[in-house]
Amino acid sequence: MDIRYIGGGDSADPSTRRGWAGIKFMNAYPLVRGLADDLPGWNREIGTPAECASLLDSGAVDIALVPLVAAINNNWPFLGDIGIACRGPVTSVKLVYNTNLQFVESFKPDPASGTSNVLARLLYNLEYGRDITPDMKSEEAEIVIGDRAFEADTADQLDLGKAWFDETGLPFVFGVWAARKESTLAELGELLVNRLQRNLAEPESLIHEASRLTGKLINVKEYLYQRLHFEFSEHDYLGMKTFVDLAHKYKLISNKSMRMFLAQPASPVQG
Repeated sequence: MDIRYIGGGDSADPSTRRGWAGIKFMNAYPLVRGLADDLPGWNREIGTPAECASLLDSGAVDIALVPLVAAINNNWPFLGDIGIACRGPVTSVKLVYNTNLQFVESFKPDPASGTSNVLARLLYNLEYGRDITPDMKSEEAEIVIGDRAFEADTADQLDLGKAWFDETGLPFVFGVWAARKESTLAELGELLVNRLQRNLAEPESLIHEASRLTGKLINVKEYLYQRLHFEFSEHDYLGMKTFVDLAHKYKLISNKSMRMFLAQPASPVQG
């Protein structure tokens, strides 16, 4: 696993028309709240994880919050300090099923996020020794992510964060800040980390704003401060490496290298 400290770069130039893309779901709000103020003059795009990855791939933006799988498959450098992760139940990433879980043969993938779709297939390989087939017409099971998952309150559902933790004892990382160029991470890495830390240090206003944005009747404080975490540790690095290695082993992703860069000095994880 390639983890390197990128050091500080030049400050973003507000006179240029550059762009960033952030995920529209509540789980990304601590990462993107106030970022437009930090990057005046930059174009801002907000969409699903897959839409953010598309914008980065096309060159429409310089940096984007994307599914981990997108960063790996595209060999994009990504920031290893922060992102969207869980350690146990996540609440907002589920496999909802209509038949006995162990007999599910196919599932309807969520086009918004490649990572969740790959994770579901990997968990079946690990638990049952077989794959399940992505099929947009499947009526057996469906991946539901983001704010929509809060409404999927049927008993027949599998929380993928919990299932991964039960299987491995490790956190799971869903989304990361990725760029097309390493220099962009060097330029913006510290800014992105500082923005997240400021947001997390203002729980009252962060929770109030997030609650108004989503309009869902959920415990936002529990979701953002207990179900999720946004600052990565060595356990998260190990979780990412384990996921990538296993997904590559079962031919669920095309690449296994991780181009991870740290905005703040840290000891690299070996292996």
